[in-house]
Amino acid sequence: MHGKKLHYGLVLYINMTANYSEKTFYWHYAWVILFIIFGMQIVGSSIRMAFGVFVDPLEQRFEWSQSNIGIAYAVGMMVTAISSPWAGSLGDRLGAKKTMYFGIILFLVGMILTAFIREWFSWELNLFNLKISLGLLHFWISYGVILGVAQSIFLVPLIPAAMIWFRRHLGLAMGLIMTSWGIGPAIATPLVAILVDSMGWRNAFLSIGFVSSFLMMIMVFYFRDRPSDIGVLEYGSRPGDEPISTSLPPIVLLNEFHKHMKKTAAYWNMSSIHFLGCVGHAVILIWIIPFATTKGLTVLEASLISSLMAMISVSTRLATPMLCERFGVRSVMTIFYVLQGLPVLILFFTSLPFAFILFAITFGIGYGGETGGFPILNRKYFGHAPMGRAHGFQMLGAGIGMALGGWIGGPIYDISGSYNWALAISVVASLGGAISIVLLEGTSKLLIPDWKKEEKSYFEANPDII
Repeated sequence: MHGKKLHYGLVLYINMTANYSEKTFYWHYAWVILFIIFGMQIVGSSIRMAFGVFVDPLEQRFEWSQSNIGIAYAVGMMVTAISSPWAGSLGDRLGAKKTMYFGIILFLVGMILTAFIREWFSWELNLFNLKISLGLLHFWISYGVILGVAQSIFLVPLIPAAMIWFRRHLGLAMGLIMTSWGIGPAIATPLVAILVDSMGWRNAFLSIGFVSSFLMMIMVFYFRDRPSDIGVLEYGSRPGDEPISTSLPPIVLLNEFHKHMKKTAAYWNMSSIHFLGCVGHAVILIWIIPFATTKGLTVLEASLISSLMAMISVSTRLATPMLCERFGVRSVMTIFYVLQGLPVLILFFTSLPFAFILFAITFGIGYGGETGGFPILNRKYFGHAPMGRAHGFQMLGAGIGMALGGWIGGPIYDISGSYNWALAISVVASLGGAISIVLLEGTSKLLIPDWKKEEKSYFEANPDII
């Protein structure tokens, strides 16, 4: 019963506060959780972040246009976007651990099916005056739809799960998690390029699918949904702090708080800001490799440029959440959105020496800091309320942005023979995101009722609810 669980939480608080350390760093299982989330982000998103490596091999093997190949990425991002609110809600209701297990199984199915695209699927249908082969439809469904749903199920619950484990020092925790988004592509892109070059795209998909699924299963086995599952308080707890969460939240209260969140402008605006930021960098992440090859670089050389960009982003991914806590989240986020947009202008002058290296360094700084402030904003706006649904809705905006940015370069190139208009869209989107951040509400107070107070009152009023 929840009444007993509340009592257990108070006993847990009494037992743990005597051992609390004022140090920023001390041993706590939260670091294990952080390591697991870090690994899940790297392993689980590698196949998507390295998508650009597959463009040329698939074009050569099946004679598909770059636009049609890019649709698979766009479909995947769109499906992830649409399913993200549901995945976030699933994490709130069932816990992240159970949700991730299901996502991993679906991921493996999608990878295997993608690897088995065959020529005998290649007869064509006339659909809206477009020639679309069954092999292409197979690719869109297996890579786009199945992997798209899998990505949302095992990745969306991760950030809200991390927030449960850190009462304080959330900026440090989010910074460390965000570095995985830079390290992952930096490692994955050249590694996938080597695998494709050495064993072909088909065997690369199979190898990545089986190895990634195995590694993620091991990590999730050691995952715990909340500190109380192993009898500890959240990282950074002090004397007087009660546990943030000792059980799955009541569904009635979850629904009530989701309504509170939806009444705020920030709930909607943060999703649209995610959209603009993701359009801005998706154009670059997906099309920088094909763009670089049109300028004379080999696929491996182009993948190293992408890797450099990702590695540079690691430093700002780590620093941004902490900078947001120290200097003001909206100001810091605005600066990084501008720094993501302006360096793209360098690509219009790639005939100049070292232009690609200069771009990779400057864009990597802005790209790394673009997303790090959102968990801090969520904590300041919504406090300790379960964040699965809100985070999922923000991922809806991000996914649509990634889908549009990841797709738009293909048709633009097919029509004009150049990526310049796609680059221009990237610049405008990033700068538009910066303007939207300036217009957000202030962060000096919560925008909704305090979750802990309402949850405590709910349990006291309903002591026998299971």
